[in-house]
Amino acid sequence: MGQYGTIGIEMVLSMLVGLWIGTKIDEKLGTAPWMAVLWFFFGCAAAGRSVYRAWKGMQVEAKREEEQEGNPAQAFPDEKSVAWQREEDRKAREIREAALEGEIKDLENAGGGAKVGGPGAEDGGAEAAEEAEASKKAEKRDG
Repeated sequence: MGQYGTIGIEMVLSMLVGLWIGTKIDEKLGTAPWMAVLWFFFGCAAAGRSVYRAWKGMQVEAKREEEQEGNPAQAFPDEKSVAWQREEDRKAREIREAALEGEIKDLENAGGGAKVGGPGAEDGGAEAAEEAEASKKAEKRDG
């Protein structure tokens, strides 16, 4: 908080210094209140610049801390973050399913068109397993 706790003081002082400079110029030139108003707005611009500079510094510091310490988990997830997480999970599940389907097709193609068995598989998987066992037995006999 140290360097950011003085932003309010810096803002007020920037505007007051601008107003003071403007009134001094008005006294010398006799243009009251135009220079005071103009320099007050210059002070406001300086105050805005100091807020912007502090904001950018906070962003850099937050990014550095996040890189060093990681991003902490959200304590109380809101609807938006829950929906985002569900969408991420759905995409990951679709990618896994597509990869499994690709592996199954590769195995079917490598096995001469025989279906790969598994839960809920059709009879082709059981037949392929029986054929594989029969060929192993034949190889042992022929030896």
